Amino acid sequence: MITLYTAIGTYKLNRNGYPSVVSGEREYSLDTFELIMWSVLSYRISSYDELKEMFCQKVQELHITNERGFDHYLNRMLSRNLIASGKNSDGVEALYSLLSRLHIEILPNGILTRILTFFDLVFQRNIPVRTALDIFHVEKTTPSENWVLSMLKYQSLTTAELIKCNEKAVTQIHNTDELIDILYSDEHTDYESIILDSFFSEERNTILKAVANLYLKQRVNFYIAQ
Repeated sequence: MITLYTAIGTYKLNRNGYPSVVSGEREYSLDTFELIMWSVLSYRISSYDELKEMFCQKVQELHITNERGFDHYLNRMLSRNLIASGKNSDGVEALYSLLSRLHIEILPNGILTRILTFFDLVFQRNIPVRTALDIFHVEKTTPSENWVLSMLKYQSLTTAELIKCNEKAVTQIHNTDELIDILYSDEHTDYESIILDSFFSEERNTILKAVANLYLKQRVNFYIAQ
């Protein structure tokens, strides 16, 4: 059995200056070990062994003692919905198990956002200009990835919902009412049936790859609806 993990939410400093993660409409405070686990998994999709190795290596680098152990913090982060997991005997199906239920939102990537980030890095954090210029490098996206970004422009969707929209040749959804009309108008269709139907869809692997790649490229983020 293959189990895959990824981080959920967006990092920020709360009003008291402490690290936290925002997922959906909730904000969660993190202790040192939770922050380490979340940060090494952010914008990565990793197996249990890979995650444990990254976590333990970072703890060792920081010269701190982890008395409660890796599994304690992993289980705590899973229970708080700050890490998501998915498992199956097949790698692609484990990836679907991981991503199918997660809501996806586009990360800010406009020129204004990157300029402000550039000035913050150079003038506030004293990062060398050459290093800061890396923020202007944006990896090219495939047609499938561009379609996903277009679909997420106005409405957050799950991976399973994106697959069904692709089947129906939908090019954009502007709000929740439109989403319901397109995917959930049939009285026999609900959230769980969408996930099951999308698992067997011919479009599954194409959209699954697009979503995973956009996440690894830091173009989208995941959250779990509360």
